[in-house]
Amino acid sequence: DKERATSQLSPHLRVGTVSPFALYWQTKDCALAEDELKTFSRRLIWRDLAYYQLSCFPEMRYRPIRSHYETSVWVSGEEEKRRLEAWKWGCTGFPIVDAGMRELYATGWMTQ
Repeated sequence: DKERATSQLSPHLRVGTVSPFALYWQTKDCALAEDELKTFSRRLIWRDLAYYQLSCFPEMRYRPIRSHYETSVWVSGEEEKRRLEAWKWGCTGFPIVDAGMRELYATGWMTQ
C-alpha cells in the first residue's frame, strides 16, 4: 500500500507515447531517492526483457522455453473455470497472487 508504488506509465510505454529509452535516461536527473530510482530502472528494464525474450523465443507464445515444463498437466472444464474466477477475484488462496489481483481490481494497476 505504498503511495506511488506504480508509475502508471504502462499504457504509454505499450502504445509508444513514451519511449523506454528516453524514460530511462530522463529519470537519471529526477528527484527520486537512489533506491527508488534503482527499483524503477530495474522494473523498466525487466519489462523490455520480456519483449526481448519473446523476440528470441517466438515459440514461447505456445510452449514453454524450458522443456521440462512441457509435461505439466493443465486443468480443464469446470475446474479450469473455477480457478480462473478465483484468480480474477483474488481468491486463489495464494496471498501474494490474491493481493495483486485485488489491487488490480480496486485501482486498475498492479505493482510488480
